[in-house]
Amino acid sequence: MKQFSLLFPSTIHFGFATLDKVATIKMPEGSIGLVTGGAAMRKNGSIDRVLGLLKNKKVIIFEGVEPEVSVETVDKCAKTMRKHGVTSLIGIGGGSALDCAKAVAGVYKSGKSVKDYLDGKIKISETAFFIAIPSTAGTGAEVTKNAVLTYTEKKIKTSLRGETLVPKIVICDPQLTMSMPPEITAYTGMDALTHAVESYFSTGANEVTKGFAVKAIKLIMENILKAVENGSNKTARYNMLLASVTAGLAFANSGLGAVHGIGHPVGAIAHLPHGKVNAILLPVVMECHKKYASGLFKSFEKDCGENTIKKIKTLNKKIGLPDKLSKLDSDIAAKLPLIMSTMVYASGSMAFNPVKMTPSKVENILKEAL
Repeated sequence: MKQFSLLFPSTIHFGFATLDKVATIKMPEGSIGLVTGGAAMRKNGSIDRVLGLLKNKKVIIFEGVEPEVSVETVDKCAKTMRKHGVTSLIGIGGGSALDCAKAVAGVYKSGKSVKDYLDGKIKISETAFFIAIPSTAGTGAEVTKNAVLTYTEKKIKTSLRGETLVPKIVICDPQLTMSMPPEITAYTGMDALTHAVESYFSTGANEVTKGFAVKAIKLIMENILKAVENGSNKTARYNMLLASVTAGLAFANSGLGAVHGIGHPVGAIAHLPHGKVNAILLPVVMECHKKYASGLFKSFEKDCGENTIKKIKTLNKKIGLPDKLSKLDSDIAAKLPLIMSTMVYASGSMAFNPVKMTPSKVENILKEAL
């Protein structure tokens, strides 16, 4: 019998119209920092809706968080929030917006650069009050204790980690996902599927996380195509966001694996969307598990259905995602040596992979995915 610990947000509000809960949440006295990404949240009315719910509060808005958010953006956002003396933070948008807000919450009170934390010069202690509101069904960033950041000068993706980074309040309103275009619906959904599958295979998995993972996998396999083909399908949108949150709760408490361990360097070097890279790598890494961890793979297919690798490949094709990295970057093969040079084999996501990853195994996976 295995010992394990679970870390969840104190409150998760889930369902249509739960964004209205923003008006009822008791936050520290003072102004509120609202962190978001591009124009999508403006265009679909989400920003105006939040501002309306906070009509009696002073709100400082930081917009323009880029995909695969950089340490420079985190520091810029933190500086803005410190200047205005905000006492609470709300992150609304995709995973990058949430990770930016989460990182700012972690470094805000110290006055330091996020680089000081990533370089190990300082540890997270006191965290600002933080509410996470996802607008995509994929990253699970709303329930995790880490913020994935691009460390630009080092050309790597890395994570700011700490138990206090878990958001205090999470609001998951499927209505915010209804305006996602088909392509983003597809690759964020496959990101969530990757989280669930890797959580199941993780050496840190337990009975609870495996139950979450299986539920998420089944929800995604049954709903992602419906959500891609018809973005106004409320049931599909509800189930995809539920799957994303469930997968997030799973991997946040179990760890991930080689898809993320390999995918982060690929994304950082080639500047490719995280979800698309995961979608391509997932079936290739699963073939590795099938070969080197056959007993675990059999258990996985017993719980999740047979021929899962083939089903995932077919699903990728149906939802319009490429099957090779070279279709995202024609020069990816030339970048392979640099990608391999930034690979970390013994820590991070790789540490939880059921098959020990060696340079030769990783190179074979990458070549298969090219």
